[in-house]
This record gives sequence, C-alpha cells and structure tokens, in this order.
Amino acid sequence: MGSKRSYEALGGGIFLIGLGLLFLVPGIGFWPWILVVIGAAGLPAALANEQGWAGWQGFVWLVGLAVLFASGLFWPGILILAGLSILLGALTRESAGSPFAHPKARSTGETEEKDESFTVGGAP
Repeated sequence: MGSKRSYEALGGGIFLIGLGLLFLVPGIGFWPWILVVIGAAGLPAALANEQGWAGWQGFVWLVGLAVLFASGLFWPGILILAGLSILLGALTRESAGSPFAHPKARSTGETEEKDESFTVGGAP
C-alpha cells in the first residue's frame, strides 16, 4: 500500500467505517462525533502527501472540537485546544510537510544547517 492513491482510498474506508460505527453504537450521537470521523479520514491522505503537519493539526482540532461540543465546556476548552495546537506546531516545526520547515527538510525530512557566514563590504 505504498501509493498515495491507496492512502486516499484508506481515508474513504475509515470514513465509512466511522460513519457506520456512529449509527451502530447506541447512546452516541451523530453530532459532534462526525468531526472525529472526518479528522481520522483525512489523516492518511495528508500523511501520504507529506503534509503531516497539516493533517495532524486538522485531526487535533476536529477531535478537540468534538470533545468540547460534547462536554459543553467550550470557552475554557478552546483555550486548551489552542494551546495544544501551538505545542503540536512547535514540536513538528522542522518535520517533513511542515510549512515552517526549511525547504530541504520539507522534501527529505532532514534539517539543513544555516550558513552563519556573512560578507562585509562585498568580501567573502
């Protein structure tokens, strides 16, 4: 299952299984747990397309919002969710797929040392 298309199909399968579970499990409502299903379904395609940072951020936000809507603790919870999102962004800042990573790290997953040398008056 190495191709990107396979991972996109995997997301469709996760969505259908999650949707079926929402209808099958008694006592669990459709809203807000559909957000978790959508977040989980989008994750494999994002990881396959080297957009892991965006995939994980979306997953954390959708799961967090589902929990907040289910618990009714929206105002203090949104602050915690924003903090978790910032922490996740800081921890994955240099990983492949992150929009903040150095261009070489985005393509290969490796970080590149910065060139600290500078020229004064045009001389190297």
